[in-house]
Amino acid sequence: MGKANLFSLMLVAGDRPGIVADVTKVLLENNFNIEDSSSTLLQGFFAAIFIVSHEEPMGECEVKELFEGLLEKKGVSVKVQSMTETEQAPAGDHYIISVYGSDKPGIVHKVASYLSETGINIIDLQTKVAGKEKKPIYIMVLEVVLPEYFPDKTWTDRLKEISKELGTDIHVRQIETYEL
Repeated sequence: MGKANLFSLMLVAGDRPGIVADVTKVLLENNFNIEDSSSTLLQGFFAAIFIVSHEEPMGECEVKELFEGLLEKKGVSVKVQSMTETEQAPAGDHYIISVYGSDKPGIVHKVASYLSETGINIIDLQTKVAGKEKKPIYIMVLEVVLPEYFPDKTWTDRLKEISKELGTDIHVRQIETYEL
């Protein structure tokens, strides 16, 4: 399929079996191709993003109308946005950063701000609160990409300083990557 007409579909619904089947049925019946997708369960809600293409020109409103029945009958909220093709993410070394500690505001912001300031790209972010209600533990796992020829060899030292400031534990490890 051509990728001239790209759209992102962002959907949220109370979790139940069949959401993906319902959404992909609409896509198939209207000749869309799924270019990329990701989904997860957040606090009992199914959340997904699909990047889809269509061979014929269409507007955002036209695409959104195709999903109105899902909202009315099945409670699936869909946001549609036109997209243009972009270059692939820059090449570089991939790392997993894990942060664990007492749940409190600001953990994600402090780590994400530092990574942004240093030019490190977050490509995946997952957070959960685990443990007992009286002693919740905040868990954050990020996959990041360092730009090629990244000059700062001490970037993990600053992350460890941030971890101490936050009262959390932090672990960083390089990973191998493979295209799916």
